[in-house]
Amino acid sequence: MFPQLQPALSDYYSDNAEPLKTRIFDSIWETFHQQDTTCARKPEILDLGSAQPDSFNFYSQHAGYLTIADCIDSLTNLTWPDEDSPNQSLHAALEKIIPNTGKQYDLVLCWDSFNFINPKILPFIHDHLLQFCSNKTLIHGFLFTSENRPIHPAVFKILDACQIQHAVTTNKTIRHTPLTPLAINKYMPNFRYARSVLMRSGLQEFVLTRK
Repeated sequence: MFPQLQPALSDYYSDNAEPLKTRIFDSIWETFHQQDTTCARKPEILDLGSAQPDSFNFYSQHAGYLTIADCIDSLTNLTWPDEDSPNQSLHAALEKIIPNTGKQYDLVLCWDSFNFINPKILPFIHDHLLQFCSNKTLIHGFLFTSENRPIHPAVFKILDACQIQHAVTTNKTIRHTPLTPLAINKYMPNFRYARSVLMRSGLQEFVLTRK
């Protein structure tokens, strides 16, 4: 279980929050760079967030192929269908939100979206994302350890491999039940919660690897 922390919330929920020091994100890119020297191929990235100029500057140097899905708001607003065949309806909705690109990516960036998505829908998102994943795909993101979270997902901008700037649109928070590694493993059965780092802000940086 994650510790129930309330550290530095006033810092985190500020639009001017200091950049997050991202140890796992940094190690992922370090590994990719080592692979570049052997296979001469830069990683292919699926970013579920919105297009950010700072991030483009980073991607232009380090990514070989990039898809910006800009779908986090749509994913977090997705509700459980009140109908006889919810499975079919959810699969159809996800096809519209993240259309099939015909590619498999080395890294999927989900940012803080898992904290806002209806847990009942996470298994469907897992199934949908599998078409974009090879047996080596990594999923990177952030979980809240506090029982309070912002009412909307943050905007993330990649400054460099070890620094990510984040900003929220409001300092209003609501109570929620934080996701645990056990829950992530349950909702994402084809992935394994491989590593996490508790950050000073109270966020938990994590990475999932394929089983």
